[in-house]
Amino acid sequence: MALKPLPESIRDYDKVVATTCSNMCEASCGMLVYVKNGRVVDIYGDPENPINKGALCPKGSGAFQHIYNPLRVKYPMIRETLDDELKRVSWDNALDFAAKRLIELRDDYGPEALMIHRTGRSDFLWKLGGSRFGRIFGTPNVVGQGPICCESPGVAANYVHGAKDLGRLMNPNTDWIHSRCILIAGANIANNHPVEMQWVLDAKERGAKVIVIDPRFNTTMAKADIAMRLRPNTDAALVMAMINVILKEDLYNHEFAEKWIHGLDEWRPLIDAMPPARAADITWVPEETIIEAARTFAANTPALVTGNLGTAQTYNSNNINRCYMILVALTGSIGVRGGGWNWLHNCRPPLNAGKDLAQLPPIKKPVVSNKLIGWADVSAANFPNAIFTQKPYPIRGVWWNGNMLAQMPFTQKYAAAFKKNVDIAIHNTFHPNFTYHHAHVVFPITSWVEREGLCHHGDNRLMAWFNQCIEENWECRNDIDVIVGLADRIFGKREGLKWFPWRRKDNPDLVDMAAATDWFNKQESFTAGCTKKTLDPETTPKGGVMWPAATEEEAMKYEFPDAKIRGKYVMYQDEPYPESDPPQRFPTPSGKIEIACQSLKDIGWDYLPQHHEGGHTPVSDPEDFKEHPVILCTGRPVSSFHEMGHWWPWCDELEPDRYIQIHPQLAEVLGIEDGNYVKLESMRSEIDGYAWVTEETDPRQVWVYCSTDEYQPFVPGITNRNVSWVIDDIITDPVYNQAEFKAQLVLVWKKGTDKKEALRKTHEFLKRFPEYPVDREKELGAYVNGVAMKGAPTWDKKTKKVVWNGKAAEDGNVLPFTDD
Repeated sequence: MALKPLPESIRDYDKVVATTCSNMCEASCGMLVYVKNGRVVDIYGDPENPINKGALCPKGSGAFQHIYNPLRVKYPMIRETLDDELKRVSWDNALDFAAKRLIELRDDYGPEALMIHRTGRSDFLWKLGGSRFGRIFGTPNVVGQGPICCESPGVAANYVHGAKDLGRLMNPNTDWIHSRCILIAGANIANNHPVEMQWVLDAKERGAKVIVIDPRFNTTMAKADIAMRLRPNTDAALVMAMINVILKEDLYNHEFAEKWIHGLDEWRPLIDAMPPARAADITWVPEETIIEAARTFAANTPALVTGNLGTAQTYNSNNINRCYMILVALTGSIGVRGGGWNWLHNCRPPLNAGKDLAQLPPIKKPVVSNKLIGWADVSAANFPNAIFTQKPYPIRGVWWNGNMLAQMPFTQKYAAAFKKNVDIAIHNTFHPNFTYHHAHVVFPITSWVEREGLCHHGDNRLMAWFNQCIEENWECRNDIDVIVGLADRIFGKREGLKWFPWRRKDNPDLVDMAAATDWFNKQESFTAGCTKKTLDPETTPKGGVMWPAATEEEAMKYEFPDAKIRGKYVMYQDEPYPESDPPQRFPTPSGKIEIACQSLKDIGWDYLPQHHEGGHTPVSDPEDFKEHPVILCTGRPVSSFHEMGHWWPWCDELEPDRYIQIHPQLAEVLGIEDGNYVKLESMRSEIDGYAWVTEETDPRQVWVYCSTDEYQPFVPGITNRNVSWVIDDIITDPVYNQAEFKAQLVLVWKKGTDKKEALRKTHEFLKRFPEYPVDREKELGAYVNGVAMKGAPTWDKKTKKVVWNGKAAEDGNVLPFTDD
């Protein structure tokens, strides 16, 4: 069902710029930006772009309010301590202040005392420029958003299919119309990717079956032929039960399995131990629905699976995603049109901050991380304990962009650690958000219409170009300009120019965005052909390029006559994977899709994928369950992506309150009515909010959306506090350190009522439901409660303070808690 684009803007304009939406999500929608006298007057979807076909989501349309938002940070600001008020200064003064503090930090504590958190959300050059600066500065603690967001599926794919760096989407969503069955897991595409949902609906109109798996009934599930609402973190049990049916009823592709799948026979005993009846008791999904879904998926090929954060932000993420990959492989739907493992938000390419960095001496200190794998990004969620306790060595400086602090698990501890021990916090920002309130130096950065650059993390393994439409507003600059400004001051002008040579001819203090982007892409063969010359929607076919594209010639080609996007349209066809040595279709040790994985076993993880209880469930943590008996799951709203959207009236009015969804049955027991003010408590902290009484969530679960901020406008700040406050930072996915945003234990009660009575009533209510038949010897995880939590700062629910060594810590710059 194609969304029809609106006609041309009726507003007066003197220029139209073809560009790409950036920093709102990973869709990379084409846009037409209408400009009059150097000011944006309208934004439309580009009907010539094959991805969004002229459609835009609320964030894309609402971006007009982002560009000229009077709440944006407009000027550099500094302060001596976090107790002082920020004051406006010149760019030179702000850069001098930050450089002086970083030099002092390096001299007093060593370069490893600086943590740099870079993401691609603001700009490709912040991610790679930040990495480059960190390597030259000498810190090992250059971290990324991937382990907070959605990269653990890509880690799993590396071990299952094989890949250079993280495994990525195989088939673009423009190819999904060729699928006969689409399985969507942990992704509310209709809400959060509405312009991509049209490809699902197009496939459905052509006869494809749609299966949706999620802990909450949502907009996407409303379009499903089969809907499965499961208990968070139990996807592995569910999919193994589906595979149990497929194997026992002989519904799989024997030829593909025998030729291309390694370890199926070894896995069969675990599959036999997870029949649909047992999985139903573990997952909340009825046995008959599991059987129907298995038969439907196997009978309608080519089939594909897609998903998002739902399978990432959970303890058993690695095994969950291995199971989904194997499910699609058993149908033979790999390397064919309409098939594939096609996870969204998991599509950045291999990156290289510069081959010339190899000449630098080795970094002396190890990175602060406890994930099992020694590659890919490092999680910033590892750092609150290190900052708070100054172990294994001092962390005294943090540099990041966006609103990262507000998204960190156990946010209260992180903020308190800043107040206690951070000497220099640098923040590149759009808004005066929670992270801004914990910064010593604030640099105002440009929006994507005020600069040109690269969308490098598009859902479709996509690289797309966005063009500068207007001059920079106020005194905003680009992230990379902040980096070179500090590099020139810390390393010296000559060294700054050596390591960051791509300067503008009209102002050598600033960076030529196109030259820098092309240079970084040419450092990596998979992206060497992706340059402004091949990506610019003003001069090349619109839609960008799907990597790998080693040359500009490759980037300009369409792989199939009907391909919608240039570049490598379908991965893992029956041909050698690029750069595989020896050349093989799947670059794994066996040369096949690996169910049985010796490489994972060698690092201390499961040789075969299986169900593990999450770290915060009634089964895995019965002591916590006594105090917090309700399961919490989180997700995204339609109106925002991280902080983008929340700060604009058009988007915020769609979902103005950070609500707490609660099922009518539990609400009745607790005396909660729709719209009541309620409180939510975990072992880590508490949040306030307004109840949305709805059958969308299970009676044993509450659901809260994430990425809000108590400093956002339009609503009471305390009811907008991010749900990350109640998320544990200790028990995470062992392989990649993904925090368990999808499965925590909480207590919910109506504000002003007796909290202890609410606890008693909740436990009495839960006696209506059966216990979970989990094998406590084989299916519990290697939780680190007794190890990592020992000696770590904790939360005292009586004082509502972070406590360490028996003493309450001073809170960060946060709003006060309300009474119970």
